[in-house]
Amino acid sequence: MTIPPLDLILLLGTAQGFILAALLWFNPKGNRLPNRLLAVLVGLLASASLAVGIPIMNPWINLFVDFVPLIIIMPLGPLIYFYTRSLLDPDFRLGKRERRHFWPVIIDCGSRLMAWVFLFGLLFGFFEHTDNQKVGALMDAYDKYADIPRWISVTLYGLVSYRWLVQFQKTHFDPTAQQRASVRWLRQFLMVFAAFQTIWFLHLVPYILPQTSNALLDAFGWYPLYIPIAVMIYWLGLGGYFHARHTVLPEPIRKTSPAVLPDELVVETTNGLVKAMETDQLYLDPELTVEKVGRHLRLPAKTVSAVLNQHLGKSFNTFVNEYRVEDVKRRLNDSASANLTLTGIAFECGFNSQATFQRTFKQMTGHSPKEYLNRQAV
Repeated sequence: MTIPPLDLILLLGTAQGFILAALLWFNPKGNRLPNRLLAVLVGLLASASLAVGIPIMNPWINLFVDFVPLIIIMPLGPLIYFYTRSLLDPDFRLGKRERRHFWPVIIDCGSRLMAWVFLFGLLFGFFEHTDNQKVGALMDAYDKYADIPRWISVTLYGLVSYRWLVQFQKTHFDPTAQQRASVRWLRQFLMVFAAFQTIWFLHLVPYILPQTSNALLDAFGWYPLYIPIAVMIYWLGLGGYFHARHTVLPEPIRKTSPAVLPDELVVETTNGLVKAMETDQLYLDPELTVEKVGRHLRLPAKTVSAVLNQHLGKSFNTFVNEYRVEDVKRRLNDSASANLTLTGIAFECGFNSQATFQRTFKQMTGHSPKEYLNRQAV
């Protein structure tokens, strides 16, 4: 059997993609969640490459291609977004709210569901064998127009991911060496997908137009779209794998004696911090930083940190989260918040991650939010 060179490139990309996906999934280095999100993303690209490059050698392979959804594109957008967030936010987790983003995967399964309905229709006498051409044409038409929501989904999630990356840079004035490396990698990561979306759009427009669709496929097939996918598999898989394995050494900490602050400044800063939380309710800002608080108090951020650490014995996050937890407890006992979920209340009180809320609440109260709520109901 002779495999055409372009199909061979796709099959090699498929093999490489599955290998890299496995390496990323089981990689012990780095944060496990972003590694596994990227592993799934690379695996889906490899599966799509297989669907186009697989040689049809016998009827069984043909049935496999017809009945198994190998081209799964709708999850790519959410995977890009959640990979971006999880790489920069170690507290990020995939909860129920995040998993809803993957529900549109049903769009990718539509034509294969038609094939299964036709198969069972044949078994129970609802269809005839002569109907297979009509069903095949319907499946092809569905796959053609399903590419429109697929392209839109990946594009929108890519834009949201880039916006989140830019916002991260604006709110982190002094990122660690690891964060800087992650930002550089994510910029390249998103640029590659932006380039691919451009290629896909140039292929998509003539493909969905009846006047040019058949001529395009007859002349070039799917290669203008899937050869770039094979290249992406190599680049994304290897780049993500080496980034995950690259450990940035922490920057050396200079040991210096803490500066002694005047008592008047300590009192002024402490009173300002209490007022900023209790009266101005700055803790409601999910992106609150010590720099923001410093600007609010018209004091250097270093002074705010020094007062918190040396005189109040708390980190900035602990100080702010205490007010957030107290506000959550107050709202849990307030009938006006009865229509809100626990997560909804947490987000309204300034938490920006369900996992951070759950962990912080239990650390400060000794109970999970649900346990606390049940104890109040007794």
